[in-house]
Amino acid sequence: MFFSNKYVVQFVVIFFLSACGGGNSSDTVSNPPPVATSPATASCVNPHSADYPESYKGKFETPSPRGKLSSHIVRGISFKDYSPSWIYDGLSQSARDNCSKDEYVKLMYLEALQALSASGAQRVWVYNYGQWNDSQEPWVVAEANYHTPKKYVEYIVEQARSLNIDIYFSWQFTQNNIDGDIIVEQGEKLTLDKLKIILDAHQNNMIIQAKHAQKIAIKGISADWNAMWLTLHTDELKEYYIERFAEIIDDIRANFDGEITWGQIGTVINDQRIFSRVDSILINALHCCGNQFNAEEDAKLTTELVKQKTFESLTNQHMQIYCGDINQPCWHGTSNIELPITLIIQVQSREDFFLNGWKEDGFCTPGSLEDGTKVSCIQESFVTDFSVQSVGIEGIMQAIEEQDTFMINSVDIHTGYWLSPTLTPSFEGFPNTSQSIRGKPAEGIVKYWYTGQE
Repeated sequence: MFFSNKYVVQFVVIFFLSACGGGNSSDTVSNPPPVATSPATASCVNPHSADYPESYKGKFETPSPRGKLSSHIVRGISFKDYSPSWIYDGLSQSARDNCSKDEYVKLMYLEALQALSASGAQRVWVYNYGQWNDSQEPWVVAEANYHTPKKYVEYIVEQARSLNIDIYFSWQFTQNNIDGDIIVEQGEKLTLDKLKIILDAHQNNMIIQAKHAQKIAIKGISADWNAMWLTLHTDELKEYYIERFAEIIDDIRANFDGEITWGQIGTVINDQRIFSRVDSILINALHCCGNQFNAEEDAKLTTELVKQKTFESLTNQHMQIYCGDINQPCWHGTSNIELPITLIIQVQSREDFFLNGWKEDGFCTPGSLEDGTKVSCIQESFVTDFSVQSVGIEGIMQAIEEQDTFMINSVDIHTGYWLSPTLTPSFEGFPNTSQSIRGKPAEGIVKYWYTGQE
């Protein structure tokens, strides 16, 4: 799903994530170990720690959740978009001696699903991706190159079913080929020929994914891709894009009986040919992704402020979708169909999230410090603040409860659940500053809004 600029480099380097230090403090918060019915051997236990420094709690008071979502709203929390099979290779030798890779991966998925169920999740989005073989037409991703092997997607669906959780699926459009070369840039201004190549690849791939989703009883699938956005800078390109996606949706529908959604790419293009074919659309609660606050507002963050900003965001997005968008004013394809909405929530636990927006949390990226010093891992300079995430999510939940702009039928904490309980920086990435709620105070807020229970 693309709801921010976080994926500009993600798929180029996802398999080469840097190990970038950890948090040290004499005051440590200990989270209780997760309880799971293990599918593995008695010796295979979760090797990760959920402890974190006291300083991570942050500068604001953690708000008390004000209510419970209406019963008609489906509760969603989605997996972080990586596979534990990749994490396994970075574990200590003793941990790998105790667990085979298969045992470890299944244990991580099972524990995560059990924890999600305890927090009231009824729906979980799963993401997959892989590098393209662009030496043939159309481009293809070989099953051997899937980041999450199909057998684990099947395992997730099987275990989720036993917990009454529905699995939804989205494909992330990788920017690079099997040689690691960039073959499409984020925001690239495409020629019609290049757009055709991309849509040919997506169409072929989505038929494959739809057939597999149908076979294993996945409940919903995104017609558009996640994690890569394009610039449709002419009406000709936009027209072609819509025509092709109408065909893609028809192909998915011919092979898949579940719900088809639209909007994972982060932009909802309103056209009769799309809106008449899909079942629902996805939009971000704060479009997009937190950087709508000035310095004074960021310094005095409150749930009331976040709620008001969410109201404004929803109003503006409704206007944009239904004719007010400067990139798509009313034109021959515009539809007035009011589709059900999945509202995406993504709030990172980083001190300046609402001021500076989303920042990569899966791996190191280069950047510049405030004094201009260039560093190879800007993530090491970020200040962890769990309270920012808590205030943000509580404010958004209150807005959902009160808004009447959209017909919201589901809420999703987007890529919001780390696949291990780790909360400090390591070779796994930066769960401390990520939008994952796992093990953080925000998880308790989400649980209350979803279940009415602490």
